[in-house]
Order: sequence, then structure tokens, then C-alpha cells
Amino acid sequence: MSDAMDQEKRPRRVAAAPIVWAAGIVGIIVLSYLDKLFQRFEIRLPFLDFFAFLLWLSVIGLTLYGFALAVRWTLRALFWTVGRRLFLSYVMIGVFPFFLFAILLAAILYVVAGVATQANFRAERQSAVGQLESLNTEYALQGRKPRIDSVEIYDSEEPSGGQIPPWLRGTNFSGMALRGDEDPLFVVSRQYPSEDGETRTVLFARPIDRRWADELEERSGMVVWPQIALRERDSFTANSDGGGDFSSRAFAWGRILWFEITEEGGLIDWNSGAPRPGKRLLTAISNPTTNLVQFYFGGATSSSIMRAVFGAIAGLATLLMLIYFVATAFAAVLIFSISRAVNRIAKGTKAVERGDFSYRIRMKPQNQLGEMAVSFDRMTESIASLLTTVAEKERMQSEIEIAATIQRNLLPKEGPQFRGVSFSAHFEPTAAIGGDYYDVFNIDKTRLAVAIGDVSGHGLSTGLVMAMVKAAITTLVEEGAEETSLFHRLNELVFRSTERRAFMTLAFTIFDLERGTIRHTNAGHLFPYLLRQGVPQPISIESPSLPLGVRHELVTRTVEMDLQEGDAIVYLSDGIVEAQDVAGDPFGFEQLEALLATQTDRAPSNIRDEILRAIARHSGGRVADDDRTVMVLRFDNLKTNVPQEITTPVDEPALAT
Repeated sequence: MSDAMDQEKRPRRVAAAPIVWAAGIVGIIVLSYLDKLFQRFEIRLPFLDFFAFLLWLSVIGLTLYGFALAVRWTLRALFWTVGRRLFLSYVMIGVFPFFLFAILLAAILYVVAGVATQANFRAERQSAVGQLESLNTEYALQGRKPRIDSVEIYDSEEPSGGQIPPWLRGTNFSGMALRGDEDPLFVVSRQYPSEDGETRTVLFARPIDRRWADELEERSGMVVWPQIALRERDSFTANSDGGGDFSSRAFAWGRILWFEITEEGGLIDWNSGAPRPGKRLLTAISNPTTNLVQFYFGGATSSSIMRAVFGAIAGLATLLMLIYFVATAFAAVLIFSISRAVNRIAKGTKAVERGDFSYRIRMKPQNQLGEMAVSFDRMTESIASLLTTVAEKERMQSEIEIAATIQRNLLPKEGPQFRGVSFSAHFEPTAAIGGDYYDVFNIDKTRLAVAIGDVSGHGLSTGLVMAMVKAAITTLVEEGAEETSLFHRLNELVFRSTERRAFMTLAFTIFDLERGTIRHTNAGHLFPYLLRQGVPQPISIESPSLPLGVRHELVTRTVEMDLQEGDAIVYLSDGIVEAQDVAGDPFGFEQLEALLATQTDRAPSNIRDEILRAIARHSGGRVADDDRTVMVLRFDNLKTNVPQEITTPVDEPALAT
């Protein structure tokens, strides 16, 4: 959402290409006017032509670039959706080859029809020669002249015999000849015996001209345009003055356009009888398709057998087209189903993009797309559940952080309000909320009390037990309850309020500064150590008992001993002695007592720091497995201790988070 808002706030950049293109057009117009203006004054500036060339080059390049962009945008707009892409794929794969095959089949059929047209024309041309042969024989035997005006008759017994070429005298010939350069002829020459015993030569010639072409069209419907072609380096140049006229009738519907070229040497020279090299007869042909049917099938098209064959072919073609249309409809249904599924999935992804994880596609898993839609619904459901879980965890984490802050605030912020009593503490929970607890109480003007405890386990439940016990101890101390009553009531509270597996250790000590005594009561907690001047080893104040909450009834024992000038008392939680190194070995009581025995400076803060440094060296990089708490008190000037209304600054407890 923020990215979209940033994009809306950003000013839209104007494309530079249209501006440059428009500037180029304006520049071309301006240069053209300047060129005309300078021409009036007969001023020639060559650099204007160079600038105009650059402008034209830029405009043409940008125009092609814009056209390419427009084509690209159009194609993307047309085929953005999956349905359109599938339709295009279907057309390219299923329909386009069909049209290509149809074009190829049409080309093949056209070539076949053209070859048949060529054969049909040659047959007509041969028929024309055969007609001349019949007319020649009829004339020679019966003296009957043909009724065709264009036929030329040359008879050796007539005056026209002088025009017979020498090579045709005494020779039979049927074919085509070229008279001059542009006059093709059908020529038939025959030899007949005469009455005087000599050979009679009768020559019939008919020009292949417009009259012959019109007669051919009238008889067969075939339109031809014969021309003499000159062969020059594998190309032909047609003579436009030849016979015939290829009129618009030749391009009517239902006709096949083709051509026919005589073979090399197919035209004989009229005068010499030798082949005319480089001269061929090129004939353009327009043949009706009815001639082709007649050519291939003759009169069989009207028979019952051929009608049955054509009917079977038509029925087969109809059946194949029906099958193709059914396949097309099936493909259209598939395309529609696929595009509809993809559109639903696309709507689902857009809904997820908007953050709406309640959207469901709700498709049946009948195919792969259906399974994808079902997986999408499951995914959105899982994401929605995960987001709910994450939100709940965030809420719980927030509440735990608040509880941790409250727990830290429950610990004492200042030491005892007695001159000569110095105090230092350290609290390091392994979780956000720890189970360790310590407190300081100013009972009256001459007595103070300290408490330290450890609730089993970690987390919020231990913090709640710790807070409950702190509140109870504070209330009981203020009520003036003695140690036995205090521990019994706390044991009853913990036993009743927690599970049977939960318990709490507690050490409670009352210091009477006026009498110089220590009264210590312990419920399963580590024994505190007394560091006394002149005594080399620390003194363990032992008072064994079960922890709170283990049993319904608790038996405790209070130990009383004297308090001397300069004494220091060290309280620890089990996280100190149980701190392990990387090999899993605990710090232990021996190292702890050895460390305390070497403490010459018994300032509470120094003792605390030495213990923590030793634990850090022993543990290395290993994370603490349990809460670690250290509390140290030192007593000086016992005879002059007077309660203070304003707290004297002391060594504040260090709270590790």
C-alpha cells in the first residue's frame, strides 16, 4: 500500500521520445521554409541539408520505434489473458495448418489443372493440324476448297505453287512454321501423284492469329493469346503485335489461367525448313473448368456410378467437416474452462495481494487447475490461521513484556535504610519472565530482613507465583508474623495455588542490628555464605527444609547466630552453581567456595562482580539454563547504626535483562 501511495505521489515523467519526434517534425518544416526563403535570394547553405538529413533520420527512427511499441502494446493487450493466448495457440496449431494444407492442396490442384489445360490446348492445336490435313486431302482429291477464309492454299499445279518453299516440294510435313519473325502458321504439306506422272504438292497454311483464337473460343470456350517470344538469356520477351487478344473474359470465375511454350526448335522456318533458334511460340491460356472435367472424365460424369462416387466424396467431406466442427467446439469448451479457472485463480491472487485471505476460489478438483485452486484455498486458509496465530503471539509477547517490566519493578530499587549496611544484587532471567526473587524489608528501627527464592520452571506462570509470594511476604512482614507462621502460610498459599509439580525455594533472614544477631530460615533454597574477617573459609548457614508447595505441611528450622562487624552475607540461586561450561560440567560449590575464600575486598559490588566474572569464564559462550541471582550484604559500624528517614545512597542492585 505504501509503495502504491508513493507512486501516486510521484510526478509522472513525460516520455522524451514523443517530444523529440514532435521537435523533429517542427524542425523539418522550419528548415523547408528556410530553404525556400534562401533559394529566393539565391543563397545556398549546405549545412541546412545536413541538419534536415539528421532530422529526417531521427523522425524515421522514432516513428519505427513508436510503431514497434504500439504493436507490442497491442499484442499484449490482445493476448494478455490466458483464454486469448489459448485461442491463439489453438488457431496456430489446429486451424492454421488446416489453411496451409488447403492452400497447398489448392496449389497442387491448380498445377494439375494447368497441366491438363496445357494438354487440352495441345490437343486443340493438334486438332487444328488434323483439320488442315483433312482439308488438304479433300482439296487434292475432290478439288473442294475449304470454307475457312484464313486458310492459305498453295498448289504446284496452280499459279500459287510458285510460292511453295523449296524444302516443302516433294516432302510431307505437318506442324508449325514461322514466316518472317512474327507470323506463326499451321502448315500441312502433302504429295500427290499427278496425271503427267510428276508429284503434285498441295500446301495448306493457316495463321495462328485472332481469327483462329476466336474460332477456338467459340468451339471450346478456351481463350488463348499466342505470341512469339524471343529467348534471351533464359528469359522471354513477348511480341505485343502478335495475333489474338487476351481480353477480360479470360479472367472470369471458373477458369484456369496457364501458359504453353513450344520446345526449342519447335518452330520451323517457312523459307528454309530449318529450326528457328531463340524463337518460341508462347501462348497464354484461359480454360473453363468444364473442359477439365470433360478432359478427365469425359461423358462418365453423367453416369450413375460417377454420381454415386461424387456423392460418397461429398458425404465423406461433410462428415469430416462435422468431426472438425465437433473438435472445434470441444477445444472451445476446454479453452473456456481453462480461462475461467485461471481468471478465478488470478482474482484470488489479487485478493491475497490486497490482504483479503478470506477469499476462496471454491472449484472442484476435477483437473490439475481444480487441484491448484483447492491448494490455493488451503494456502489462504493456512495463511489466515497463521496470521491469527502470529497476532495472538504478538499479543502474548506484548503482555509478557509488560509482565516482565512489572516483575523488574517488583524487585527492590534500593538497599536497606540503615547506615553501615551496604547492598548489591544481580538478577538475570533466562526467559522474559524469570522465577527468581529477592527482596529487602525494613522491619523497624533496628531490624531488617532479606528474602531470596526460586520458583520451579520458567515463563509467565513462574512470574505470577513469584509476584503472589512477594505480595504475601510483604503483607506478612508488615503484619509482624514470625518465621514459622510466615513459612507455613506461604507453603499453604503455594500448595493451594499451583500444580503439584510446582514448588518454590525460599530463604528468609532477619538481621537484628541492635542485638547483633542473625535469624535464618530456609525452605529448600541454597544456603547463604557468611564471609567473616579472620575466618579463611566462607561459613555456610545451613537450615535444611523442603521447598514451599511440596507438601501440605511444612516443617522449618530457624538458625540463629551472631552478627559481627564487617560480616558479608552472600545469597545465590541455583543457576549460579549449576552454570555449565561447553562440556556440560557445572560450576559447583567447590569453585564457588574457593572463589569466596579469596575475596579480600568484601565490598558487595566487588563480590557480586567476581562471582559473575567467574561464571562467565566457566560458561564461555553457553547460554544460561536457569535464572541467575546474586545478593550480597555487608555490615559495618553496628554500634552506631541509626535508622534514617531519607535513604542513604547505597550500591544499587544490578538487574540484568
